[in-house]
Amino acid sequence: MSRARSRHTRAAIAAAALGAVGLVAGVAWAGVSYASSPHLGAATPGAGGWTRERAPKLSIDVGNGERISTYDVWIDGERVDENASLQGDRILVTGVPLKDGRHTVKVRAKGNGMFAGDLHRSWTFSVDTKVPKLRLQTPIDGYIRWNAVTLQGVTEPGAQVTADAGEKTARTTARDDGLFTVELDVPDGTYPLAITSRDRAGNSTRTTGQLRVDATSPQVTFARTGVVKVARPRLDATVADTSSTKTTVTLDNRRFRLGTRPAAPLAEGVHWLRVTATDAAGNTTSRTGRILVDSTERLGKAVLWAGARGKDVKAFQHRLVDMKLLPKPRATGIYNAATIRAVKTFQSDRAMPVDGIAGVDTIGAMTTRIVIDQSSHTLTLYRAGQKPVSFGVAVGQSAYPTPIGTGSVIVKVVDPTWVPPDSDWAKGALPIPPGPDNPLGTRWIGLSWPSVGIHGTNDPASIGYSVSHGCIRMAIPDVERLFEMVYVGTSVTITA
Repeated sequence: MSRARSRHTRAAIAAAALGAVGLVAGVAWAGVSYASSPHLGAATPGAGGWTRERAPKLSIDVGNGERISTYDVWIDGERVDENASLQGDRILVTGVPLKDGRHTVKVRAKGNGMFAGDLHRSWTFSVDTKVPKLRLQTPIDGYIRWNAVTLQGVTEPGAQVTADAGEKTARTTARDDGLFTVELDVPDGTYPLAITSRDRAGNSTRTTGQLRVDATSPQVTFARTGVVKVARPRLDATVADTSSTKTTVTLDNRRFRLGTRPAAPLAEGVHWLRVTATDAAGNTTSRTGRILVDSTERLGKAVLWAGARGKDVKAFQHRLVDMKLLPKPRATGIYNAATIRAVKTFQSDRAMPVDGIAGVDTIGAMTTRIVIDQSSHTLTLYRAGQKPVSFGVAVGQSAYPTPIGTGSVIVKVVDPTWVPPDSDWAKGALPIPPGPDNPLGTRWIGLSWPSVGIHGTNDPASIGYSVSHGCIRMAIPDVERLFEMVYVGTSVTITA
């Protein structure tokens, strides 16, 4: 290689190296100049944002604002430079009144310096100065029956809805049609309720009231159940609930008032006290208490019905056994289904009301017996556990004899009217009302034989003779006494 060429090559290499250095320096300088150039940043209110100010304060961040030489601002196409100012790194726009609705802001700025140029930014936001409407559709003027409370209403579309009840809070966003639903899990009780609707611009409205929640049925607790030893026990129960309650009470399906005693003695046996409580929210509880009355062991002192037990029941069952209405092994001392069937048979045979209950008449009829001996003109009353009682009577004459056999008492009448029977001896006679001339006296005890009964007489001299037309006559004081000691259904045996 020649020396001249060598020098040229070295010069070229040197020039290239120098150029490379200059290029690097230029890039570095250009980078510094670009980083320090102005630029437009975030805006307030931002794109798609909302404000509730009628003349909102608008701002846009400016990077390196000191390098801005000029700027212009338009709102909805109208220039508002006189309301705009460059303050540090922000362009501020104030004092421009705007109507509710969407608005468009455009900013154009020009920077100075080697790399400066035109800067542009455009965005939209909305003004909303009106408070949102708010209407709660769920009625809260009464009690709500669920702890999971659902509240529905209407407000401004997109509004944030907050429900506060006591310490419970729930939030939701209204749908595009303005409907909203919030759910609160609230224990039983009464709480101040506040529903707040806040729209996207920050306007808010509130409605308040009371939220009353009762999701629990009333509690009913009986004060007394099981076996009681008195015929008129005081019966009570407590009803507990967080709201007021309406209570219905029945004792054996009849209305009853808690905390009182039955108006009449209760039959020995099982009774049912039923309490139905309904609270203000509509929750209902029904409970039935079983009460077994065992008030006496003496037969005849109390009515007996299903469930009764004791010595008096056993004595009654033995009478049924004697009458061949109940097998002896069934005399258990408990008024059971077999006893009820036997009593119904007895009542049916005696033309009594058939209910299977051993009431006063049934027990009396079963434990008393009348025997009339025509030959001795006597009537004898037999009663369980007491001495027999005998009375003088008059019986039928031979033309109109008193029937013979076994029957029963079917009716008892105080101060009867005598009605002429369908018989030859009474033809043409007229009814005789109660009084001294009445041939029946003051009492009539009708028997199961047609037109035959035991009665008083206005002819006491006939007692002891066979002179009647088939009936059994008694002195008035005697028949009045007998009347109180016998029952419908009492057995009557008449012998010759």
